[in-house]
Amino acid sequence: MAEEDEEKGDFHWYDELEGNTPYEKLKLLQQACCSTMRITEKSKRWWDEELSEQLKITRDGRRGKGSNQSLDQAARIKRWKKEKDKMRTLVREKKKECWQAFCEENGEKDSWEIVKWAKDPWHLNATMGDLTDTTGALLKTDNEKKNGLIRDHFGWRKEGRKVDEVEEERERYSGITGISQKKMEELVRKALAGTSNKSGPGPDSIGYKLIKRVLDLKLGSELIREVAKNLTNGRIPKEWQQSKVVMIPKPGKDHSKTKGWRPTNLINYIGKLEEKVVADRLQESGLLHRHQFGSVKGRSATEAALRVVTRAQRCMGAEGAVGWNFWNMKGGFQNVRDEDVIRELEKSEEGKKRIPWVKEFFRAREFELEWDGKVRGKGKTNIGALQGSPLSPVIFLIWMALIITKMEEALKNR
Repeated sequence: MAEEDEEKGDFHWYDELEGNTPYEKLKLLQQACCSTMRITEKSKRWWDEELSEQLKITRDGRRGKGSNQSLDQAARIKRWKKEKDKMRTLVREKKKECWQAFCEENGEKDSWEIVKWAKDPWHLNATMGDLTDTTGALLKTDNEKKNGLIRDHFGWRKEGRKVDEVEEERERYSGITGISQKKMEELVRKALAGTSNKSGPGPDSIGYKLIKRVLDLKLGSELIREVAKNLTNGRIPKEWQQSKVVMIPKPGKDHSKTKGWRPTNLINYIGKLEEKVVADRLQESGLLHRHQFGSVKGRSATEAALRVVTRAQRCMGAEGAVGWNFWNMKGGFQNVRDEDVIRELEKSEEGKKRIPWVKEFFRAREFELEWDGKVRGKGKTNIGALQGSPLSPVIFLIWMALIITKMEEALKNR
């Protein structure tokens, strides 16, 4: 029997896993074998293997073990102090990296502003009291707070798509994704290779690290095949669009108001893989404006600043005058209209191939709302692009490209 299992190997093990699809098998495997992370006051998210190794060296130096046994007492103390100072320096560096990652994930422009503010980065001691919504109404119960936070941060369009809406006919765009199944699998693997293992897991507790761990097994191969098949067919399983929104207090804001809290969206990481592939493809659709930078391959925001500064210096060097106008887009992703994006995609052959999938990306979504470590209920939204999605910045740029073009035309006419 053992020899038979060895011959079947990974395939035998895969077939015995519960679940009807590779994703279901992975989710059930995670629930059965992986412990759930519990954040406490003693949690140290900055601790890693390098620190564990340095701690061992420091302890051996104090106890006179290992390579320290041959040293006399004075030399042993000197080495121990040296390793202890190295340990302190390393801890400071790891904490700094952890804080910076925390700030970036929460979208702050000045990450060190949060470092000074967040004595409790996991908000273990933060509690949400009575709130006031944007209309001035007082919200006391959990249900009132939930409805007020959803209304002020997300919103709902009556003429928009419904959560239980039946998918519309797809004959117009079906079968023109233009990429073979094998090539799509390669794109999915490439997208996965570019992800960070430190990213926190989604609402199903599955993160990129777990997906990479099973990548060389049949489970991983079948999972990649499942993701690629949905991309080829222009489909997104609704289960892959599940998300949890955690409300955290904004630094320096009035936490007695709904707008004083920031929604942090935890989305499904299998769905994220699809979104990363589509984001890469849409950047090659020719729909972005030549003056758009940031979230565009090969065109960073730093390059945009460098170009503007260079042009200004040249103009000033020729005794000319320079004027700059800076605009801040408030709630950019939330204002994106799916019908506008679809019209833009129809202008490009590559864009047309992604329309069936993008339509499902914009479907109305349900999410769990959590604060103070407890889920308070469910909400729904059918407005804008999803916060936290790797595709949303590209969708936003496509939507903005038409606006920038019209602004340029208006300036030329004047």
